[in-house]
Amino acid sequence: MFWFCAALSAAGVLESAICSFLVAEFAGYWLHRLLHSDRLPFLSRSHMIHHLLLYGPLQPMRAQDYKDATRGRVSLGNIGLEWIAPSTVVLIFCWGTMFLLHVPPIYQSIVLAGLVVWPFFTFSLLHDAMHLSDFWMARMPLLNRWFRRARRLHDIHHHSVNNAGHMNANFGIAFFLFDRMFRTLATGHRPVNRKGLAIALQRYRLTTPLLPLVGENSGEGRRQFND
Repeated sequence: MFWFCAALSAAGVLESAICSFLVAEFAGYWLHRLLHSDRLPFLSRSHMIHHLLLYGPLQPMRAQDYKDATRGRVSLGNIGLEWIAPSTVVLIFCWGTMFLLHVPPIYQSIVLAGLVVWPFFTFSLLHDAMHLSDFWMARMPLLNRWFRRARRLHDIHHHSVNNAGHMNANFGIAFFLFDRMFRTLATGHRPVNRKGLAIALQRYRLTTPLLPLVGENSGEGRRQFND
């Protein structure tokens, strides 16, 4: 009986961790899509500062230091209010659902901890690392292939602007399961849509010079997206 109960406990912990990961990825995907949809303009504009002013389609994707879009704004570390507010709603909803379903408190704690830790890792630490020119994961055996592929897909996310001025591809960060499921995965770079970019800048009342990428003609610009 002892080992039977222990197995049940281990299974419960594993199930809680897996559910937490899946819910976090699912919520993160749709929250990211929401920020790019302009359905909540006051939140979208904050997110688009990162996409249009700091790491726009005509700008280098990586530098020695990360350009933080939350400076001078309400944030928790480098996580802006545009992420904190909807994430809080998701956490409250998940906790309420588990409470109504009488999920044991220990498993509630595991799920809620995962819903905080995993998004913080992916949408803060890992995301920021993708914009650094010399991050250790790009050189680490066993991790470098996965990291470089995820980073390249994230670069494509920053460059894929449609005619309506929306970035509409690759909303995942570490994994792209839901991009595949909801048909938003793009694996190849598209030509920069200057018309769509101009519309996006006008929509969010942002100004930046639309200049060619440094080294674009020599291949330097393309290399920093593909390595």
